[in-house]
Order: sequence, then structure tokens, then C-alpha cells
Amino acid sequence: MSDNNQEFPYASSLKLEEATITGLDGTEVPLTGLIKSFQYFEDIDMPSISVNLDIVDNAANIISSLPISGYENVELVFGAADEELLTLNMKVSKIYNRFSADRYQEYSLGLVSNELLVNETTRLGERLSGKAEGIVSQLITEKLGTAKKLLNDPSMFKVTFLPGKKTPFSIISSLKERTVPEDKKTFPSGSSTTSELQISKGSAGYYFYENYDGYHFRSIDSLNSIETNPPVETFFQENDQLNQQNARRKILDIDFQQEIDILSKLRMGTFSNVICFYNYSTGAYEEYVYNLGDRFDDMEHLGSQSGLAKGQADLAATPSRIMSVLMDHETWFDGVEVASPEKPDGGKKNTAEFPDWQKYVVAQSIARKQSQNNQQVFIQIPFRPDLRAGQTVEIMIPNNIPSSEREENDIYDKEHSGAYLIAKLQHSADVLNAKANTYLTLVRDSYGMPDEPSDVETK
Repeated sequence: MSDNNQEFPYASSLKLEEATITGLDGTEVPLTGLIKSFQYFEDIDMPSISVNLDIVDNAANIISSLPISGYENVELVFGAADEELLTLNMKVSKIYNRFSADRYQEYSLGLVSNELLVNETTRLGERLSGKAEGIVSQLITEKLGTAKKLLNDPSMFKVTFLPGKKTPFSIISSLKERTVPEDKKTFPSGSSTTSELQISKGSAGYYFYENYDGYHFRSIDSLNSIETNPPVETFFQENDQLNQQNARRKILDIDFQQEIDILSKLRMGTFSNVICFYNYSTGAYEEYVYNLGDRFDDMEHLGSQSGLAKGQADLAATPSRIMSVLMDHETWFDGVEVASPEKPDGGKKNTAEFPDWQKYVVAQSIARKQSQNNQQVFIQIPFRPDLRAGQTVEIMIPNNIPSSEREENDIYDKEHSGAYLIAKLQHSADVLNAKANTYLTLVRDSYGMPDEPSDVETK
């Protein structure tokens, strides 16, 4: 047996290599022997990773002797079998769950990225302009001072606005909802119809999040594309398919938390909605309808489902939500020409440097984000520090039909198996017993495996 296998005898083995806390005066204190357990979190809806440390602080009493008052730096170095060590540098944001009795005390430290704390102290008032990914890069590098990597997907057009004393992460949150990827297939547009309504086309919406590799400003479509975001690993639910050598690919527990919630999606206008736009600078009024079934092929999908499920498509025939948006192109525009790029406002379409495409983006972004979690699966696997939120993985779920009643090679459930996006990731470590597990929340918007046609009846 190799030395590595002796050090990590199980698939869930963990070694905490180093842990230190540095006080605000520069005093460095080891935590390695004090940490009972810790939990590490990533989430594609959150701009910061976070860690919870559970401390048994007996004789050292560092909570008072250091003391710990907040904003101290904590460094953690840990790893698993056949993996590179992960190194984290986090800031103490809170102390909680403190218990003390007869020279014994326990408490928990909440750790976050330094940028999250700096963000709360940074308010912006100057005008921002450019493409969304450029603004995001400017905000996190110049305003938050990060040296971490930023991975982004190019967007389609420029924007300009006054942030109104918002924080950088608040600004990015508003940007991601109205940003369109630089892909002609997803270009937002509207077309006239014989009715008073016009048709919204295309796809929109981004995620902004931090994982171990850095910051990410990624389009929802690119994360849901097998071509641009292929699965990094395949996990199997059944035990008999796995031997000791690849036991780290075993699904220890699986819970389908959500299959489809039609009622809530109808109320959100996921399948079809109407948005009414009124420009109070010009008096122009327009209504646009968006139908997810008609726009299904504009989007990337992890499942092989060929279209919106028939029941959902039938319900999408009539918009289930009506929304209104006030628009104003002129108040903050100091040019002599018409600020709006739209003909109803007196402008010339596609000629403005910073066109306002709200009427073509709002509906697409709502529908894309709300349809993202049609399937939501929670799985427990052996410790896998190589995985990241924002990656995709493939899960293989056994076909529960008896072998005598199915085809010989049809051993997996081809509707629920397949590629999923890692929306949330948690490493939960028992340091005292040197073991850890990884928990993944997986999502996707359509059924089916990439190489197998789905049997879901579509429109």
C-alpha cells in the first residue's frame, strides 16, 4: 500500500494540514488542534464562499487571549486522497454558539471572503459604463481590491447608469438580471404581430458567484451547455457498479427535492408572461409577450428533452403574469439626439451607444432563471475537494423497472439520470475522526440523458 493510501485509507478521508488565526496585531496562533469540525460552502447565487469552524477552546482560550474581535485572518489547508491541497484565506465575520462550563468552552467562527466585508463599506456614486463583464471586472478589482481570478462570458451590448450609492455586489446583482450573452442565437428582439402584443425572443441572464477558483460572471446558457461546461465527473447511485478503487464516485444518499412546481411557476410567469412598458419621458407605451415554449430552442439545456413539456406548453398558451416597467431614457442623457434607441420614442434602432433593451431582456431573464430548477437533486458523496459550484456532473440512477420487463442495456433511469449543474456545494468535515463528505445541490431545467432521447411528451 502506498504512503498516500495509508494517510487516506477511506474514500471520505480528510487531513487538516494547517489552520492558523492571525490577530489584528499580527499575532499568529495555531488552530489545528482546536478545530472539531468545519463546513465549507459555495453557491452560484452568492458572491462569496463561506466557512463555519467549530472550535473546542479549552486551555488556550484564544477567544480572550488573542482576542478574537472580528476581521482576523484564518488560513486553512486541507486535502483528500489523490487531490491537491486546498488553501483558504478567510476573515472572521462572526462568533456564535458559544458554550462554556467548568474550564471547557466551545464556539463557532463564521468566515467569509475579505471582499464581502469590504463590499459592505464601499458605496459608488460615479457613472458606470461599458459592457457588463468590464464593469464587473472594474468593481471587484479596483473597488474591492481583489487579486482573485475572474472568469466571465462576453456580453452583447454596452450599458451606462448611475449606481445610486449601491455596493459593488448590489450593482452586479442588478446587472446579471439584464445581461445577454454574446451569442446571436440568444439576441433579444421583439417582432410585431397582428394583435396589440409583440413577441419577445431570445435568452438572457447571468450568475455571479465565487468558488475556490475565483469569481465568475457566467451566462445561464453557458453553464447549461454540455459543449461549454461538460461534466467533470460521473457518480453512480448503486454500489455494485463500483469497486474500492473508484468508491469516491459513489452516491451515498440522494434526495429529489423538487421535480416540478407548476403552480409557483405560473405565478412567476415562467411559462408565459406579458410585460407592459411605459416611457414617461416620451409617452410611448408597448406590451410584449414571452412564451417559454416558443423560445425553448433559444436556450441551452443539460437534458435531452426536445421542447417544453406538453402540459406546461398548454398552460403557456395564455400568459399567467402581467408585469409593468417604467422606462426613462432622457433624464440622465445630456446629448441633443433622442436617447431611446426605439422608433416609438422617436429614436433610431441600434444606433445608440448604450441602447436600453429592458423590454427584450426582463421576460427572458425571469423565465430562464425560474425554469433552471425544474429538477433539483441533493446528493451526498465521499469528500471531493476538486469539485466546484458552477461545474456540471453526471449522475447515474438505476432503472427501477424489473430486469425481466426492460431491455438488457436499459439499466439506468434515462429521464432522471444525466448531466446536472452544481448550484450549491458543501464540504462537511469531522476533523477529530479525519473524515468528510461532500453535499451537492444539483439543478437542471429539462429531463433526459445527453445521448438518450427523452420520452417526455412535448409541444
